[in-house]
Amino acid sequence: MTQPKAADGSRVTFANSLAGLKQGLDALKNWLTLANVGQQAEDRAFLVFEEIVTNIIRYGFDDAKEHAIEVSFARSDSELTLIFDDDGRSLDPRKVPAPDLHRPLATAPIGGRGIYLVRKTAKRIDYERTPKGRNRLTVVVALA
Repeated sequence: MTQPKAADGSRVTFANSLAGLKQGLDALKNWLTLANVGQQAEDRAFLVFEEIVTNIIRYGFDDAKEHAIEVSFARSDSELTLIFDDDGRSLDPRKVPAPDLHRPLATAPIGGRGIYLVRKTAKRIDYERTPKGRNRLTVVVALA
């Protein structure tokens, strides 16, 4: 497996707000355009980014204070890597139970489907709670 090269990456830091989400999405869009990864990989990256950041903003914090979310992007020959770093509540998305997909969406409980989509889209997901009490989520998606 080829590791992402630092020179091929980018990083954005933004607030845990809808304005911050837009700032992050704009940075991702600009980076993906320069990285020339193709439409399928772009779609995967946007889905992962939007779902993860939205969950961090909506559910990650016990207070109404502004918190920084940092996301790094990198590309190798065959994959994109997105690394999300925040100081919110610990949550390992690999351990979130899969939703009941046989239940009609109208009667299904809210939540869980976004993380499920991220897990289905990702080639690999790694999570760690750092010694400094931060979440570090790495999501790898295939270019093709």
